[in-house]
Amino acid sequence: MKALYLDCRYGLGGDMFLAAMHELGVDLSQLQRIFIEAGIYLSITPTSTLRQSIVGTTLSVEWPDGQPLRHLPEILAIIERLAVSSEVKKRSIYAFNRLAEAEAAVHGKTVQEVHFHEVGAIDTLVDVVGAFWAVEQFGITNIAASKLPWFSGTVESEHGTLPLPAPAVLELLKGKPVFATEHEQELITPTGALLIDQLVTDFTSGPEGVLLNTGTGYGHRESGGGIRISLLEQEQSSSFDQAVSVDEIYVLESHIDHLTGEELGRCFDIFMDAGALDVFFTAGVMKKNRPAGSLKVLCKPEDLAQIEQLFFAHTHTLGIRRQKTERVLLPRKEERTETPFGEMEGKSYTIDGMTISKPEYEELLKFSKKTGRSLPELRYMLFDKKK
Repeated sequence: MKALYLDCRYGLGGDMFLAAMHELGVDLSQLQRIFIEAGIYLSITPTSTLRQSIVGTTLSVEWPDGQPLRHLPEILAIIERLAVSSEVKKRSIYAFNRLAEAEAAVHGKTVQEVHFHEVGAIDTLVDVVGAFWAVEQFGITNIAASKLPWFSGTVESEHGTLPLPAPAVLELLKGKPVFATEHEQELITPTGALLIDQLVTDFTSGPEGVLLNTGTGYGHRESGGGIRISLLEQEQSSSFDQAVSVDEIYVLESHIDHLTGEELGRCFDIFMDAGALDVFFTAGVMKKNRPAGSLKVLCKPEDLAQIEQLFFAHTHTLGIRRQKTERVLLPRKEERTETPFGEMEGKSYTIDGMTISKPEYEELLKFSKKTGRSLPELRYMLFDKKK
């Protein structure tokens, strides 16, 4: 499997990451075209740069207008328009929500009140979406990094003069290993900290595996160092800890003993239509020997407020237990498979080096109605038979 190792001893910015990925072979003209087709007219220009006798790449993102992107809903709407995979969209949306949460936490605001400034610029949108897109181009399943440099000094912002590392950077780097330096300049930008928070699954002293290539990305400060990214081939581990991603979700739960079966069934439709990840009901017996059960709803952080409101509105429960937790995800991708009945949408995922394809239920249902064949028959004919 393919892996990346990020040598962050001289820091990291979003443009530096993409510049290094360009050196590894990622075609950034495709990324530029994706944004232009979505109505965001810009140019992405990588430039070969020599610093301290080492050749690397700097990256410039330019556009004809100013930077009108300042609020989270506007950024998320643009991400939805981009012709990238659903996985890249999902990870990008989650990352910007994470950044909004970090900004809100350090400035004492809610996510809705956060006014995006530097992190609302077009170049940051390119850096974040581009990072997930570039990683997907290589089929990367594991990203490790070195310890991160600690730096000092100050930076001017909309909030006045702030100490370095910037407050949002500190929030995003919680739980990550750092080492002391004498630098009094910004080594890790908010976007760089966000990429570390969202991409890196392990911190090690060096790369492990067969070295395939390296790329160096520089920032625009002449005195600044660069990030060196190593592309590696690693053996597939029998355990899943190097081939998974982790994100945060919420679990909402309440005991229900007062709804009819029809009312409870309607709740399932309401929650799923609102973006819930899953809904399930476990039957049991409650106080006074009442037949009842536990209704649970899983949702993403960005959908929490709406799902919670719907939970109260459609169950009339008087209380909901809410828990923030993590889920571990196998890498998966959407695919279209050519069948005797036409193209069929599905997903593929990998376990212990074996790739497995599964059709979407809605696709099987559509072809079942079209051909008169049963769902199991179609599944066995078109997918299981190929294994």
